[in-house]
Amino acid sequence: MKVTILPAREIREAAAADVGQLLKELKLHQDAYLVIRSDQILTRDVQLKSTDEVEIWPVISGGQG
Repeated sequence: MKVTILPAREIREAAAADVGQLLKELKLHQDAYLVIRSDQILTRDVQLKSTDEVEIWPVISGGQG
């Protein structure tokens, strides 16, 4: 599947069965990134297909304290 890692827009290919496995394969911490397919945020257990195109966004928190 085609994976775009943001914000750098790094494009990679991956072959993972589900979202959790994808993040593990890319060596990304599961609580620090969101995986998005067709404007939907995917949970770790969602199955992926070789034809999928997903984006991976870092979770950013903060604000005025």
